Amino acid sequence: MKEIIVNFEKIGHNGASIGKYNGKIVFAYGVLPGEKAKIRIIQEKKNLIKGEVVEILEKSKFRIKELEGHYLSCSPWQVFAYNYQLELKNNLLRQIFKDFAHIDIELENFYPSPKVFGYRTKIEYSFLEDNNKYNFAFYKRESSKEKIKIENGCKLISDKVNEVAFQILEEINNNKVEDLKTLIIRKSQRYEDIHFSLLTMNKNQKFEFKNEKLSGFSFIYSKPESPASTFDEIIFEWGREYLREKILDFEIYYHYTSFFQNNIDLFEKALEIMRENSREFNKIVDLYAGVGIIGLSLKDFSKEILSVEIDEKTANYAKFNADLNNIKNFKVFTLASEKIPKNILENTDLLILDPPRAGLHKKLISLILETLPQNIFYLSCNPITQARDFSLLKERYKIKKIYGFDFYPNTPHMESLLILELV
Repeated sequence: MKEIIVNFEKIGHNGASIGKYNGKIVFAYGVLPGEKAKIRIIQEKKNLIKGEVVEILEKSKFRIKELEGHYLSCSPWQVFAYNYQLELKNNLLRQIFKDFAHIDIELENFYPSPKVFGYRTKIEYSFLEDNNKYNFAFYKRESSKEKIKIENGCKLISDKVNEVAFQILEEINNNKVEDLKTLIIRKSQRYEDIHFSLLTMNKNQKFEFKNEKLSGFSFIYSKPESPASTFDEIIFEWGREYLREKILDFEIYYHYTSFFQNNIDLFEKALEIMRENSREFNKIVDLYAGVGIIGLSLKDFSKEILSVEIDEKTANYAKFNADLNNIKNFKVFTLASEKIPKNILENTDLLILDPPRAGLHKKLISLILETLPQNIFYLSCNPITQARDFSLLKERYKIKKIYGFDFYPNTPHMESLLILELV
């Protein structure tokens, strides 16, 4: 493949560094703004080039040494000094709102993470076969086919988790388990709970794993037709199906298949800010509610809290968490947030939004503009879709405050919280 030399100038919305070559925009990870690098072209189109770093020819003063060989797959900003990461994300969040919502924002604060490694509560290892033996792997960045071997686990999750992961890998190879898709690891931050889900595309085999350091293990059939890690049929289960977490003063349980935030320390900070921006409400509606944490954390601010979650198992854990924490003003609906009836949003004092990366469905935005909740807290793991959604809401809402959080250190990703009020 062709190699070129490029001077990189800035960071793009996707977290890749941007340079130019023969009039084309060049994107590459693992290189910092201000660096000159030799790049191998992996994709070339009419106006852009995607490349991978071969050699850094002129280094930035903000470059540091990576801690793992696979870092481009899991945390491509690992070679950026942490304070520089924060500076870039702060500026990137402002630029995203300028480009996608067409407004200039003033951040109240951008909160750093107390931990820059070992902060994740979930990680997913793929598998790479070599000499009839499985190794852990990640997909190579910018590839859906090529994988890179993980030598010692990933530093984004705890050393203890990686230790047990390699114990199960040894058992997998000893027992000649076949047609593996992924190992999904869930880890509690405030408890010692760890759950492993091993996904196979061949359900006509047996494998059992029990370990005193795990709270639970599941051997799951996942249909080969889908590249995604789907939980289609349980072959074997041991231990507990749930994990526990302590968040603020709440005891929270969640199923090993449920969504849960990755950076608990910063998630608590976001909850504290929501509480600081709350007052006495009659009705709170929490959409994309998961196991109910945000709504539950505001229990003392409202007479009524309606929690909406599409996944039945997750919604049942939201009900369980309300009972566990003796919260009586909390009601759960098992619905897709974009399909809620109008009456759920009518006369709402506070609407909480925490959607997946794709952001809000246009049907939901239309319903919001029809029912006009007085206040909105919009927490997002993708500021691009958040800014796009706000551009559609800004005819009736204004930003009262906006905060940034480094939920995902050493990666280009961040979390942002919009505090909106009706104009």
